[in-house]
Amino acid sequence: MKIVIFCGGYGTRMWPVSRKTRPKQFSKIVRGRSFYERTVARFKNGFNPEDIYVSTEEAYVHFVREQTPEIPKENIIVEPERRDLLGAIGLVSVVIEKKSPGEVMFFSWSDHFITDNNEFIKAVKAAGEYTLKTGKPTSINEKPTFPSVHNGWLQLGKKIDKQGKYPIYEIKRHVEKPDEPTAKKYLNSGDYLIHTGYGAWRSDLMLSYYKEYRPKEYSGLMKIMTAWGTKSQDAVLRREYKKLEKISVEFGLYEKLPQDLRVTIPVETGWEDAGTWQLFYDAMVEKGEVDVVEGDIKTKFIDSHKNLILGGNRKLIALIGLKNIAVIDTDDVLLICDIDETQKVKEMFKILEGENPEFVK
Repeated sequence: MKIVIFCGGYGTRMWPVSRKTRPKQFSKIVRGRSFYERTVARFKNGFNPEDIYVSTEEAYVHFVREQTPEIPKENIIVEPERRDLLGAIGLVSVVIEKKSPGEVMFFSWSDHFITDNNEFIKAVKAAGEYTLKTGKPTSINEKPTFPSVHNGWLQLGKKIDKQGKYPIYEIKRHVEKPDEPTAKKYLNSGDYLIHTGYGAWRSDLMLSYYKEYRPKEYSGLMKIMTAWGTKSQDAVLRREYKKLEKISVEFGLYEKLPQDLRVTIPVETGWEDAGTWQLFYDAMVEKGEVDVVEGDIKTKFIDSHKNLILGGNRKLIALIGLKNIAVIDTDDVLLICDIDETQKVKEMFKILEGENPEFVK
């Protein structure tokens, strides 16, 4: 099995740390390490670096090489331009199928927290073994512990099989980011999982799905596959990749697959998304603590609690009479907002992208 870590997003909801030139996954904001470094280290508990691939864009290759020099250069799959996940996953499937026909690929993201690394690796291997045995794409999704409105949810169908100690379930449906009353209902039902986006697929079968449901993209991917490893690789890749529709893989492909094709393993690994500063705070706060302070920064609090402070050593940050506040200090930007409103950071990023692009580059 090959692990594929996707590292191509901007992480706009975690601006101003996350920028176009240095997105959050490569920023060393998690106790001195980056999300990407932590993700690679997690997989190295169960897999050799030679079996770990990275999908990213050209501007970020130097981060991959600097932070994880143990990953072979040929395992860095570089998108020539941003075409969303339909293109990125198609390209990954082509490269792995060319090198290792019929290989199981396990797709992972680079910016999540996981508490129980050992259990996570065991579940990853079980998903890969089941996909290899049956051909069915097998995801691992987290049992919910709170009514999250920031993540998608999956409703479990019937139990159909078992892989080792792990039960295998059909997926009845996917719901994208429900409101709080609906999320509470899902939590209490016991029939739903939090959608993590992690899963095992076979490279040859993945390309067969493109052939059936995305024939235009399949044609271009086959041209890339033929040229891969030859002198014409870069020219063909740039020519054909830009023709792929820019769309998410969920809408572009996965929703077209037969409902009973994809299955899931429920897990309890302490998985947490870190897509907003609120989620970052929730994941980072230690038991018995109320504030999160990250970075080489001096702070003083008076009657202030449940705050997130992130910055360098340029200045002292003092809070008086404040609670539930995020203070994110960078060289050129100071963000102050209610932690419960940090989902709106993405809106600020978009405004600045048009009006003051120098602050998001």
